[in-house]
Amino acid sequence: MKKTLGINISHNVSFSYFEDDVLKKYYEEDRFNKIKNFYPPHPFLDKEYEYIVLKKFKNITFDLVSFVTSGKGDITLETETIKIFLKQIKFKNLKFFSNEHHVFHALAGFYFSNFNEAMCLIVDGGGELYPKTIDLKALESIYYINNKTITKFYQHYSTAYNDYFRIYHKIPTHINFKKNNVDYKLSNNVVAGVKYRNYSEEAGFSEFEAGQLMGVAAYKNKNTNINKDIIKIANKAQEETLEERIELIKKAQTYSNCKNIILSGGYHLNCSNNFKLVKYFPKLNFFVDPICYDGGTAVGVAYGNIKYEKNFKN
Repeated sequence: MKKTLGINISHNVSFSYFEDDVLKKYYEEDRFNKIKNFYPPHPFLDKEYEYIVLKKFKNITFDLVSFVTSGKGDITLETETIKIFLKQIKFKNLKFFSNEHHVFHALAGFYFSNFNEAMCLIVDGGGELYPKTIDLKALESIYYINNKTITKFYQHYSTAYNDYFRIYHKIPTHINFKKNNVDYKLSNNVVAGVKYRNYSEEAGFSEFEAGQLMGVAAYKNKNTNINKDIIKIANKAQEETLEERIELIKKAQTYSNCKNIILSGGYHLNCSNNFKLVKYFPKLNFFVDPICYDGGTAVGVAYGNIKYEKNFKN
């Protein structure tokens, strides 16, 4: 029996434990340390912080430990946080993925879905970096996954995080090109994940409180004490990002006749818009990854290295 530990070291630090290809345990560190959206190194922790969840695995020797980060590309096995992890566990083999984020969202969704095949649409606030750049991040991806293969069809990178980067490198509105049979788009567009972050901050919420902005949208045309301007911002965010999601699903349908659609990435915590997508596309079969935020990538990185090992040489 192969024992695999998957660790997400982005925000929502999380751990998945598989025996062969069956998920046995899933934990999030913030459920134990009570620090919401926990993201090491945290300002309230000293350098020798011992991850509480790892104590639950102290008697297990893992065949494989696989890490995934949020795509910053600057975390390595020599990073202090990683060294602290490795002191607390026993393992035979180690893999570390610093810049492969969206595919592990997709794999987590596929694992939970029970589909035999699916188009996986990933939308979040920023995944992996485009090669040799400092702030050109993947915001949208389309994958096809079945029980044997993973195929990437499309990925959209945006400079929306950094006006200086866009201006200095003279990035135009958008560039479209194909490489290794994958369609790529480089743009300075502000799309769903970043758009929600911007609107949340405009409404007075933090970047991790986009869910509150989504909730406020439900109070449109209702008597409430909530500030009317915030309600307008919330509904604008919902309407604009829904249109973008509809277009992304239409794009996915140009790559494959597969009718199974998996939605993952933090944007798809948006239950209201998810339901509208189901109604808009009645002939498609939708599944929303139950851990579609970064915590779920711990499941994806472990499952991917069990089921699709040849795709993840490291």
